[in-house]
Amino acid sequence: MGVKDLNAYQVLKEEDLKGIKAKGCLLRHKKSGARILLVENDDDNKVFSIGFRTPPQDSTGVPHIMEHSVLCGSRNFPAKDPFVELVKGSLNTFLNAMTYPDKTVYPVASCNDKDFQNLMHVYMDAVLYPNIYKHEEIFRQEGWSYQLDSVKDKLKYNGVVYNEMKGAFSSPEGVLDRV
Repeated sequence: MGVKDLNAYQVLKEEDLKGIKAKGCLLRHKKSGARILLVENDDDNKVFSIGFRTPPQDSTGVPHIMEHSVLCGSRNFPAKDPFVELVKGSLNTFLNAMTYPDKTVYPVASCNDKDFQNLMHVYMDAVLYPNIYKHEEIFRQEGWSYQLDSVKDKLKYNGVVYNEMKGAFSSPEGVLDRV
């Protein structure tokens, strides 16, 4: 079966990508309008990524918090942190997620066909059916919140993304990079 046999997609463009010794095909899913880029080459490493435009409305970090939150379990993989489990048992060559100033991407890669299919299944379920809709506390845990350990303590900020960004913005390399 070839790309042109897929009735749910419209082929927008096909091109030889000589610079990377590959063939590219840009598709549009007819029902959703989603664009899909297929790149075929002779590399054994299979790569998949799903990405979304996530332009921020302010500086509260919501796209980054959402990136973390959708990786906290899903409809078919309700574990609190299925990606920690994937790292332990997968043959992946890459497994991560990244938030940029205007987009969020969830890339995975593996040289093993079955593992690659499993990784894609987990990622698609995570981004399309995240547990955040059922468990608001996920957003609060991953974002930022107030923490008060005892009545005598000072009120502190806490949260996974908050602490991650605090580290990134205070590292000497990060400071130099932003200058």
